[in-house]
Amino acid sequence: MHKARLEDINKLFLEYRRLFEARDAEQIADFYRFPIHYYFSNGKKSELSRDYFIGRVKKLLKLYEKLGVSQIVGAVTDVIELNENTSLATLNWVLLDSTGEKPRQIYSAITRYLVCDVEGELKIDGLIGVNETQQLKVALREQ
Repeated sequence: MHKARLEDINKLFLEYRRLFEARDAEQIADFYRFPIHYYFSNGKKSELSRDYFIGRVKKLLKLYEKLGVSQIVGAVTDVIELNENTSLATLNWVLLDSTGEKPRQIYSAITRYLVCDVEGELKIDGLIGVNETQQLKVALREQ
């Protein structure tokens, strides 16, 4: 993998994370090429339109608010180059409540993203849920 491509993927997800912290569903959707394919952790697959995706992100952001998520840390843990235009990026997301004296981890989850070069710009083309749904349910029960 070219070092520049890896740096571009890291930059993409740094900005993506920032918009999740800002709770801006519309701008989060700008990182995707629609329709996207979402692969759920239960094995189901859906093709999502931009409007539907924004609605799902808004629901997720409300759950983050309910859980007290104030900071999100994301680390690209693996990138597999599938071809010259497409990569599979694995990210570990750590959701924190940083309002107290010491940040408290609410949960961490792994998500995989199909990232494609679209007209010279990286876009997320597919989203593969690994364990966030499960981690989110556990965090809500523990609240």
